[in-house]
Amino acid sequence: MAARQRVLVLNQRRRRPRSQLVYVNYFIREHFSPLTTMSEETIVKKNCLPREQILQLLHLVGPDLSRQTRRSYPLSPEIQLLAALRFYAVGSFLEVVGDGYGLSKTSVWLCVHSVTNVLLRHATDYIRMPFTMHEVMETHQGFHAIAGIPRVIGLVDGTLIPISNPSALDQAFICRKGFAAINVQVVVDHRGVITDVVAKWPGSTHDSFVRANSALGQDAERRVFGQSIFLGDSGYPLRTYLLNPVTNPTTQSEHSYNAAHARTRNLVERSIAHLLNYKHILIFISACTYFNEPR
Repeated sequence: MAARQRVLVLNQRRRRPRSQLVYVNYFIREHFSPLTTMSEETIVKKNCLPREQILQLLHLVGPDLSRQTRRSYPLSPEIQLLAALRFYAVGSFLEVVGDGYGLSKTSVWLCVHSVTNVLLRHATDYIRMPFTMHEVMETHQGFHAIAGIPRVIGLVDGTLIPISNPSALDQAFICRKGFAAINVQVVVDHRGVITDVVAKWPGSTHDSFVRANSALGQDAERRVFGQSIFLGDSGYPLRTYLLNPVTNPTTQSEHSYNAAHARTRNLVERSIAHLLNYKHILIFISACTYFNEPR
Protein backbone atom coordinates (compact mmCIF):
# COMPACT_ATOMS: atom_id res chain seq x y z
CA MET A 1 0.00 0.00 0.00
CA ALA A 2 2.79 2.37 0.90
CA ALA A 3 4.45 1.66 -2.41
CA ARG A 4 1.26 2.43 -4.27
CA GLN A 5 0.82 5.68 -2.37
CA ARG A 6 4.39 6.64 -3.20
CA VAL A 7 3.80 5.98 -6.90
CA LEU A 8 0.60 8.07 -6.83
CA VAL A 9 2.40 10.96 -5.13
CA LEU A 10 5.23 10.87 -7.64
CA ASN A 11 2.78 10.73 -10.53
CA GLN A 12 0.83 13.67 -9.10
CA ARG A 13 4.02 15.71 -8.80
CA ARG A 14 4.97 14.77 -12.30
CA ARG A 15 1.60 15.88 -13.69
CA ARG A 16 1.26 19.12 -11.74
CA PRO A 17 3.37 21.38 -14.02
CA ARG A 18 1.50 20.04 -17.04
CA SER A 19 -1.87 20.63 -15.36
CA GLN A 20 -0.91 24.16 -14.42
CA LEU A 21 0.20 24.89 -17.99
CA VAL A 22 -3.08 23.52 -19.38
CA TYR A 23 -5.06 25.72 -16.99
CA VAL A 24 -3.02 28.83 -17.86
CA ASN A 25 -3.50 28.25 -21.59
CA TYR A 26 -7.23 27.67 -21.10
CA PHE A 27 -7.55 30.84 -19.01
CA ILE A 28 -5.80 32.88 -21.71
CA ARG A 29 -7.98 31.43 -24.48
CA GLU A 30 -11.19 32.07 -22.55
CA HIS A 31 -10.43 35.63 -21.45
CA PHE A 32 -8.35 36.98 -24.36
CA SER A 33 -9.95 36.22 -27.71
CA PRO A 34 -7.45 36.50 -30.61
CA LEU A 35 -10.15 38.08 -32.77
CA THR A 36 -10.52 40.96 -30.31
CA THR A 37 -6.90 41.38 -29.21
CA MET A 38 -5.20 41.25 -32.64
CA SER A 39 -5.31 44.03 -35.19
CA GLU A 40 -6.96 43.56 -38.57
CA GLU A 41 -3.56 43.51 -40.28
CA THR A 42 -2.26 40.80 -37.97
CA ILE A 43 -5.38 38.67 -38.44
CA VAL A 44 -5.06 38.82 -42.23
CA LYS A 45 -1.33 38.07 -42.04
CA LYS A 46 -1.84 35.02 -39.82
CA ASN A 47 -5.02 33.59 -41.34
CA CYS A 48 -5.22 35.05 -44.87
CA LEU A 49 -8.79 36.12 -44.06
CA PRO A 50 -10.14 39.38 -42.59
CA ARG A 51 -11.91 39.43 -39.24
CA GLU A 52 -15.37 39.81 -40.78
CA GLN A 53 -15.04 36.69 -42.94
CA ILE A 54 -13.66 34.68 -40.02
CA LEU A 55 -16.70 35.67 -37.94
CA GLN A 56 -18.96 34.59 -40.80
CA LEU A 57 -17.19 31.24 -40.92
CA LEU A 58 -17.48 30.93 -37.16
CA HIS A 59 -21.22 31.53 -37.38
CA LEU A 60 -21.44 28.81 -40.04
CA VAL A 61 -19.33 26.07 -38.43
CA GLY A 62 -19.61 27.03 -34.75
CA PRO A 63 -22.65 24.87 -33.90
CA ASP A 64 -20.95 21.78 -35.36
CA LEU A 65 -17.73 22.43 -33.45
CA SER A 66 -19.27 22.90 -30.00
CA ARG A 67 -18.21 20.12 -27.66
CA GLN A 68 -20.94 18.62 -25.49
CA THR A 69 -18.57 17.33 -22.84
CA ARG A 70 -18.06 17.45 -19.09
CA ARG A 71 -14.29 17.35 -19.39
CA SER A 72 -12.26 20.29 -18.17
CA TYR A 73 -10.98 22.98 -20.52
CA PRO A 74 -12.84 22.15 -23.78
CA LEU A 75 -11.72 23.97 -26.92
CA SER A 76 -14.11 26.65 -28.07
CA PRO A 77 -15.29 26.73 -31.71
CA GLU A 78 -13.36 29.97 -32.19
CA ILE A 79 -10.03 28.43 -31.17
CA GLN A 80 -10.68 25.33 -33.28
CA LEU A 81 -11.44 27.47 -36.33
CA LEU A 82 -8.46 29.78 -35.82
CA ALA A 83 -6.08 26.85 -35.38
CA ALA A 84 -7.35 25.27 -38.60
CA LEU A 85 -7.17 28.56 -40.53
CA ARG A 86 -3.63 29.11 -39.30
CA PHE A 87 -2.65 25.66 -40.54
CA TYR A 88 -4.39 26.30 -43.86
CA ALA A 89 -2.59 29.64 -44.23
CA VAL A 90 0.98 28.56 -43.47
CA GLY A 91 1.03 24.76 -43.75
CA SER A 92 3.59 24.62 -40.96
CA PHE A 93 4.18 21.86 -38.43
CA LEU A 94 1.21 21.19 -36.16
CA GLU A 95 3.31 21.83 -33.07
CA VAL A 96 4.38 25.25 -34.37
CA VAL A 97 0.75 26.16 -35.15
CA GLY A 98 -0.29 25.06 -31.66
CA ASP A 99 2.29 27.25 -29.93
CA GLY A 100 0.34 30.35 -30.89
CA TYR A 101 -2.80 29.14 -29.12
CA GLY A 102 -1.36 27.02 -26.32
CA LEU A 103 -2.40 23.76 -27.99
CA SER A 104 -0.63 20.45 -28.28
CA LYS A 105 0.17 18.88 -31.63
CA THR A 106 -2.65 16.38 -31.18
CA SER A 107 -5.14 19.13 -30.36
CA VAL A 108 -4.21 21.05 -33.49
CA TRP A 109 -4.65 17.94 -35.61
CA LEU A 110 -8.09 17.34 -34.13
CA CYS A 111 -9.02 20.97 -34.79
CA VAL A 112 -7.91 20.79 -38.42
CA HIS A 113 -9.67 17.47 -38.94
CA SER A 114 -12.92 18.64 -37.34
CA VAL A 115 -13.04 22.01 -39.12
CA THR A 116 -12.20 20.43 -42.49
CA ASN A 117 -14.96 17.85 -42.19
CA VAL A 118 -17.48 20.54 -41.24
CA LEU A 119 -16.41 22.71 -44.19
CA LEU A 120 -16.73 19.74 -46.53
CA ARG A 121 -20.29 19.18 -45.35
CA HIS A 122 -21.13 22.80 -46.21
CA ALA A 123 -19.12 22.85 -49.45
CA THR A 124 -22.06 22.04 -51.72
CA ASP A 125 -23.91 25.08 -50.42
CA TYR A 126 -21.22 27.37 -51.87
CA ILE A 127 -19.38 25.37 -54.53
CA ARG A 128 -22.10 24.78 -57.11
CA MET A 129 -22.87 25.43 -60.74
CA PRO A 130 -25.21 28.26 -61.79
CA PHE A 131 -28.72 26.93 -61.35
CA THR A 132 -31.36 29.61 -61.71
CA MET A 133 -32.10 31.36 -64.99
CA HIS A 134 -30.72 34.61 -63.59
CA GLU A 135 -27.43 32.95 -62.53
CA VAL A 136 -27.02 31.26 -65.92
CA MET A 137 -27.68 34.49 -67.85
CA GLU A 138 -25.30 36.43 -65.62
CA THR A 139 -22.57 33.80 -66.23
CA HIS A 140 -23.18 33.85 -70.01
CA GLN A 141 -22.92 37.64 -70.11
CA GLY A 142 -19.82 37.65 -67.94
CA PHE A 143 -17.94 35.24 -70.19
CA HIS A 144 -19.18 36.96 -73.36
CA ALA A 145 -17.73 40.23 -72.09
CA ILE A 146 -14.24 38.69 -71.87
CA ALA A 147 -13.68 37.65 -75.48
CA GLY A 148 -17.07 37.39 -77.17
CA ILE A 149 -17.69 33.62 -76.89
CA PRO A 150 -21.42 33.10 -76.22
CA ARG A 151 -23.24 30.68 -73.91
CA VAL A 152 -20.19 29.74 -71.83
CA ILE A 153 -21.16 28.48 -68.36
CA GLY A 154 -17.78 27.36 -67.05
CA LEU A 155 -14.06 26.83 -67.66
CA VAL A 156 -12.72 23.36 -66.87
CA ASP A 157 -9.11 22.40 -66.20
CA GLY A 158 -7.08 19.91 -64.19
CA THR A 159 -4.13 20.37 -61.86
CA LEU A 160 -1.80 17.96 -60.08
CA ILE A 161 -1.62 18.30 -56.30
CA PRO A 162 1.49 16.59 -54.85
CA ILE A 163 0.95 14.22 -51.93
CA SER A 164 3.29 12.37 -49.62
CA ASN A 165 4.21 8.92 -50.84
CA PRO A 166 2.00 6.37 -49.07
CA SER A 167 3.68 3.50 -47.24
CA ALA A 168 2.52 1.08 -49.91
CA LEU A 169 2.98 3.25 -52.99
CA ASP A 170 0.43 2.65 -55.72
CA GLN A 171 1.93 3.38 -59.13
CA ALA A 172 -1.40 4.88 -60.18
CA PHE A 173 -0.57 7.93 -58.06
CA ILE A 174 2.64 8.67 -59.99
CA CYS A 175 1.77 11.44 -62.44
CA ARG A 176 3.39 12.22 -65.77
CA LYS A 177 5.84 14.53 -64.00
CA GLY A 178 7.22 11.71 -61.90
CA PHE A 179 5.83 12.41 -58.41
CA ALA A 180 2.88 11.11 -56.38
CA ALA A 181 -0.16 13.35 -56.83
CA ILE A 182 -3.93 13.64 -57.01
CA ASN A 183 -5.46 14.91 -60.24
CA VAL A 184 -7.92 17.66 -59.26
CA GLN A 185 -10.51 18.95 -61.74
CA VAL A 186 -11.59 22.55 -61.25
CA VAL A 187 -14.40 24.52 -62.90
CA VAL A 188 -14.67 28.29 -62.48
CA ASP A 189 -17.19 30.91 -63.54
CA HIS A 190 -16.65 34.34 -65.13
CA ARG A 191 -15.47 35.76 -61.78
CA GLY A 192 -12.86 33.07 -61.24
CA VAL A 193 -14.99 31.54 -58.47
CA ILE A 194 -14.83 27.75 -58.21
CA THR A 195 -18.19 26.22 -59.06
CA ASP A 196 -17.17 22.54 -59.17
CA VAL A 197 -14.20 20.49 -57.97
CA VAL A 198 -13.33 16.80 -58.19
CA ALA A 199 -10.43 15.67 -56.02
CA LYS A 200 -10.50 11.88 -55.89
CA TRP A 201 -8.48 10.49 -58.79
CA PRO A 202 -4.79 9.38 -58.75
CA GLY A 203 -2.25 11.52 -60.54
CA SER A 204 -1.83 9.17 -63.52
CA THR A 205 -5.52 9.60 -64.45
CA HIS A 206 -6.07 11.59 -67.65
CA ASP A 207 -8.07 14.83 -67.46
CA SER A 208 -10.63 13.55 -69.96
CA PHE A 209 -11.26 10.44 -67.82
CA VAL A 210 -11.79 12.61 -64.74
CA ARG A 211 -14.32 14.75 -66.61
CA ALA A 212 -16.17 11.78 -68.13
CA ASN A 213 -16.56 10.09 -64.74
CA SER A 214 -17.50 13.21 -62.79
CA ALA A 215 -21.05 14.21 -61.94
CA LEU A 216 -20.51 17.39 -63.95
CA GLY A 217 -19.49 15.46 -67.07
CA GLN A 218 -22.43 13.08 -66.78
CA ASP A 219 -24.85 15.98 -66.28
CA ALA A 220 -23.42 17.67 -69.37
CA GLU A 221 -23.91 14.47 -71.39
CA ARG A 222 -27.58 14.46 -70.36
CA ARG A 223 -27.87 18.11 -71.42
CA VAL A 224 -28.71 19.23 -67.90
CA PHE A 225 -27.10 22.60 -68.73
CA GLY A 226 -29.19 23.07 -71.86
CA GLN A 227 -27.42 25.01 -74.61
CA SER A 228 -24.62 26.17 -72.31
CA ILE A 229 -21.05 25.13 -73.13
CA PHE A 230 -17.77 24.62 -71.30
CA LEU A 231 -14.30 25.58 -72.48
CA GLY A 232 -11.37 23.22 -71.98
CA ASP A 233 -7.84 22.74 -73.28
CA SER A 234 -6.73 20.26 -75.93
CA GLY A 235 -6.58 17.49 -73.32
CA TYR A 236 -10.37 17.22 -73.46
CA PRO A 237 -12.27 15.72 -76.40
CA LEU A 238 -14.46 17.96 -78.51
CA ARG A 239 -18.13 17.73 -77.60
CA THR A 240 -21.21 19.76 -78.42
CA TYR A 241 -21.08 21.11 -74.86
CA LEU A 242 -17.25 21.23 -74.51
CA LEU A 243 -15.13 23.31 -76.88
CA ASN A 244 -11.35 23.06 -77.10
CA PRO A 245 -8.85 24.96 -79.30
CA VAL A 246 -8.40 24.18 -82.98
CA THR A 247 -5.27 22.03 -83.18
CA ASN A 248 -3.88 23.31 -86.49
CA PRO A 249 -5.62 26.59 -87.37
CA THR A 250 -5.35 27.61 -91.00
CA THR A 251 -7.98 30.32 -91.53
CA GLN A 252 -8.29 33.73 -89.93
CA SER A 253 -11.52 32.64 -88.26
CA GLU A 254 -9.78 29.69 -86.60
CA HIS A 255 -6.93 31.91 -85.39
CA SER A 256 -9.44 34.41 -83.99
CA TYR A 257 -11.37 31.62 -82.27
CA ASN A 258 -8.20 30.24 -80.67
CA ALA A 259 -7.24 33.72 -79.47
CA ALA A 260 -10.67 34.25 -77.90
CA HIS A 261 -10.57 30.75 -76.42
CA ALA A 262 -7.15 31.32 -74.86
CA ARG A 263 -8.12 34.74 -73.53
CA THR A 264 -11.21 33.30 -71.85
CA ARG A 265 -9.51 30.16 -70.48
CA ASN A 266 -6.76 32.28 -68.98
CA LEU A 267 -9.17 32.90 -66.11
CA VAL A 268 -9.14 29.28 -64.91
CA GLU A 269 -5.34 29.16 -65.23
CA ARG A 270 -5.01 32.20 -62.97
CA SER A 271 -7.52 30.79 -60.50
CA ILE A 272 -5.59 27.53 -60.21
CA ALA A 273 -2.29 29.41 -59.89
CA HIS A 274 -3.79 31.37 -57.01
CA LEU A 275 -4.95 28.16 -55.36
CA LEU A 276 -1.50 26.63 -55.68
CA ASN A 277 -0.19 29.38 -53.42
CA TYR A 278 -2.08 27.48 -50.71
CA LYS A 279 -1.04 24.04 -51.94
CA HIS A 280 -1.04 22.58 -48.43
CA ILE A 281 -4.78 23.32 -48.16
CA LEU A 282 -5.48 21.45 -51.37
CA ILE A 283 -3.31 18.53 -50.26
CA PHE A 284 -5.22 18.16 -47.00
CA ILE A 285 -8.70 18.64 -48.41
CA SER A 286 -7.95 16.49 -51.47
CA ALA A 287 -6.74 13.70 -49.20
CA CYS A 288 -9.86 14.01 -47.01
CA THR A 289 -12.10 13.96 -50.08
CA TYR A 290 -10.29 11.00 -51.60
CA PHE A 291 -10.28 8.79 -48.53
CA ASN A 292 -13.86 9.72 -47.59
CA GLU A 293 -15.13 8.87 -51.07
CA PRO A 294 -17.13 5.60 -51.11
CA ARG A 295 -15.50 2.93 -53.24
